[in-house]
Amino acid sequence: MDDASLLQELETLAAALDVEIRYDTFEGDGGLCRILQKRYIIINRSLESAQRLQLLCRELARCGLDEVYIRPQVREILEAHNLSDSSSHA
Repeated sequence: MDDASLLQELETLAAALDVEIRYDTFEGDGGLCRILQKRYIIINRSLESAQRLQLLCRELARCGLDEVYIRPQVREILEAHNLSDSSSHA
C-alpha cells in the first residue's frame, strides 16, 4: 500500500472514530488532543508524508480500535507500529 492510500485509509479510520484531523503550521509535530468532548489529531503540515503516517498511526492506536472495522492490511500496519513504538520506550 502506498503512502497516499494509507494516509487516506487512516483519515477514514479517524472519521469512523469521531476524531477530526487538522493540518496546520506550528512548532513541533502534533498529536492527539481533546477540546471539550471532541478529539482532534493536529498535524504539522510541514512534516514529510512518512512522518505524518507515523504520527497518525501512533495517535490513532491510542483511540481504542476494537469497536471499528479496519482493513486487515491497515490493522497490521497499526499493530506493527505499536510494537515498534512500545519497544523503543522500553
